Amino acid sequence: MLELKLVSALEKCFIDQTPADFKEINRIRMYKNGVGSAQLLIYEPEERAEHTRMIWVEADGPLAPYVTVRTVESVPNYIPVPATPKTAMEKDPGLLRATPGLYPDVLQPLEHHGAVMLIYQLMRSIRIDIRGDVPAGVSELTIRLRRKNGMIAGEQTLTVEVIDAKLPEQETIVTQWFYADCLADYYNAAPFGPEHMEICRRFIKTAVENGINMLLVPVFTPPLDTAVGGERTTTQLVGVRRTNGQYTFDFTMVDAWMHMARECGIRYFEIAHLFTQWGAEHAPKIMAEVDGVMTRLFGWETQADGEEYVAFLRAFLTAFTAHLTERGYHDEIYFHLSDEPEEKHLPQYRRNKENIQDILRGWKILDAMSHVEFYREGLCEIPVAVSNFIEDFMPEDIAERWVYYCCVPWAGYSNRFMAMHSARTRCIGLQMYKYGIKGFLHWGYNFYNNRYSDDMVNPFLNGNAGYWAGGGDAVSVYPGAKGQPLESVRIDAFRQGLEDIRVLQLCEQYYGKDAVVREMESIMGTITFKNCVDDTATMTALRDRLDDMIQAAMQK
Repeated sequence: MLELKLVSALEKCFIDQTPADFKEINRIRMYKNGVGSAQLLIYEPEERAEHTRMIWVEADGPLAPYVTVRTVESVPNYIPVPATPKTAMEKDPGLLRATPGLYPDVLQPLEHHGAVMLIYQLMRSIRIDIRGDVPAGVSELTIRLRRKNGMIAGEQTLTVEVIDAKLPEQETIVTQWFYADCLADYYNAAPFGPEHMEICRRFIKTAVENGINMLLVPVFTPPLDTAVGGERTTTQLVGVRRTNGQYTFDFTMVDAWMHMARECGIRYFEIAHLFTQWGAEHAPKIMAEVDGVMTRLFGWETQADGEEYVAFLRAFLTAFTAHLTERGYHDEIYFHLSDEPEEKHLPQYRRNKENIQDILRGWKILDAMSHVEFYREGLCEIPVAVSNFIEDFMPEDIAERWVYYCCVPWAGYSNRFMAMHSARTRCIGLQMYKYGIKGFLHWGYNFYNNRYSDDMVNPFLNGNAGYWAGGGDAVSVYPGAKGQPLESVRIDAFRQGLEDIRVLQLCEQYYGKDAVVREMESIMGTITFKNCVDDTATMTALRDRLDDMIQAAMQK
């Protein structure tokens, strides 16, 4: 006899648990242009002669055409957070687990023409998502399980209320760095060839479906997470030619990349960093045709403020900004200088900025950083503050506020590690709304390399970027078969956080922001970047209160 239970999509259900560990739900609410989600847990307690069997899954009811069903698959997670298990739980008792093991993360389409494979005494979870232009009203959705002979093995019914309202369009700018080289390497596809471009298109579309609306443009191979003296696979969109000391540039592939991205729904573009990471001291790898021969023109051996590179960079930026202007781009373009500079790098960063600031005057410059001095000295107009240092930036009069997290912070903060409850990942939306944060940045949409990009990593076999990053930090989507991206539980939790912002904005239209924040804080306490929701019940109560307020206002 199968044990079945419908539970919240926020729950992370480990394979060594049972349905008894989770609270049952029988009803969800959603908006006409939102996403409604739940999980069906399946557990077979009885030992059988055959320890595995297939059960086919079907959805029945008026909303069945809008339903997607996927299994939740587990990934080896050797470093749940950047600490030993004992230290991790002492610092952060809110973690689900801190020991190495299999963690639920990959959302996998059903196999065998719609089946899930059951293993006795091992819990399986299937994810149920309702999305599209869903009609308003209350209806029943039945998830039915059938055996191979067609007999019903079990079923569960979920009441779905679709609120008769549409959420406002997403205003928050979101980027997770997109690594074209990782896709080329993983699928053995020639960079920017037809196969590679089609794979990139699929991964970009999935990003957009999850609220990512800004895309990294690798004008030159991005100088990110690369060993000093090392190289990543060349993914350079700009054609460079030097003849008799003079530079000319071909932006054909840049235009193709940006056109494809716009077709997928991307609205904003960030230009890959002009100087190396963690110090801004060197040039990125730049390939060029020099007097008819393709060669590496600049790289780690090139000083960022050296005369030759400065001359090249000024020529490039003059031509590129003119090209962008001619193509009608400006406000949606963000330039990067260097990622995560420290306070000791201020002089170098300042020299780099001074060497090109006349050309980039009027263009947006955006960089992730922990030190407010870069903004105070006028070196970076749009600092992306790491969330555990954002309080240093809040007193400043920053026109466009951004936030990020990466390997840190984790103890008590919102982040996207597999070891964290999905409510904590989702909670970033509440925080961003209260503090008027315009944009969010993360470094790892599809980083399938190890530390410093010395080697490729199969993220299905190692959830830690090769025993380096906390589990889940480097990857939001997995590289599925035939170039198909597979979403993670974590990217979906983050998408829910972005949807929460839109719900809050809709609620604000009726009640004003101060009243909305008061209602949220009456449930979760004072909202700060360290005060997170860490459980399903509190997050559900928050969202229910907002939905109730909106429905009450609509009925007046």
